[in-house]
Amino acid sequence: MNFNKTLRTAAVIATSVLIFTACKKDDDTTVVDPNPNTGENVSQMHFMLHNYFDGNEIELNTGNYTNQQNEQMTISMINYWFTNVKFIKSDGSEYAEEESYRLIRGDKHGSMHFHVSDVPNGSYKGVKFMIGVDVPRNTSGAQTGALDPAINGDMFWSWNTGYIQFKLEGTSPVSTNTDQSYRYHIGGVGQGMETPREVTLMFPSEVTVGEKDGSIHLIADVDKFFGPSTPVSIANMSSMHHPNAMAAKIADNYAQMFRIMKAGNE
Repeated sequence: MNFNKTLRTAAVIATSVLIFTACKKDDDTTVVDPNPNTGENVSQMHFMLHNYFDGNEIELNTGNYTNQQNEQMTISMINYWFTNVKFIKSDGSEYAEEESYRLIRGDKHGSMHFHVSDVPNGSYKGVKFMIGVDVPRNTSGAQTGALDPAINGDMFWSWNTGYIQFKLEGTSPVSTNTDQSYRYHIGGVGQGMETPREVTLMFPSEVTVGEKDGSIHLIADVDKFFGPSTPVSIANMSSMHHPNAMAAKIADNYAQMFRIMKAGNE
């Protein structure tokens, strides 16, 4: 037997086993993507809402304002549902966020800054959203998430089985209430009394998301709650707590409150 030849053969076999083992180990290794969304072609749209009154950012409880009926007033509460967000693509098609329900509270800054995730990368020319809770969800009984009355029960009429779409409260010297308060709780989805309103706003220029997230700043000008479609006078109507035809007219007013401050990228 050639001893040297045997050694050489053993060495070759050992080397082959090592190479095979290394390759097999590499094949079995699971590589974790540190950014799992990279391959999904999605981004975020960031929203920031700003409550204004005729050009001035609202200061709850301390600011003094004059409405379109020349009535002096303060504002202590601004709550409204911001729902059914859709983004209008450059080709006119739309991307709709799933389970799109948020409650904006004027005294909770965090509620006024939120993100819509999983927006397909691309260019967008506008946005749609609803102020209020849509009719199907208003009439579907107990809800979950933000719509759960146990979480946001102050924006739900248990006696009427429906949501308060918009709530505005404060004080005014012309109020007929003994404490000079005014309280407008706007809701209703019955025929002729529907108060959810869809709003469509176009961006000043297209917003492209992909390498960077999108960013949208919206102004809600509460002055328009008191007009322009239907004049609302605190002296003539200091409170509203029921669905009716006037509530639907006020809904036409608050549908015109919103405009784009700026839109671009983060």
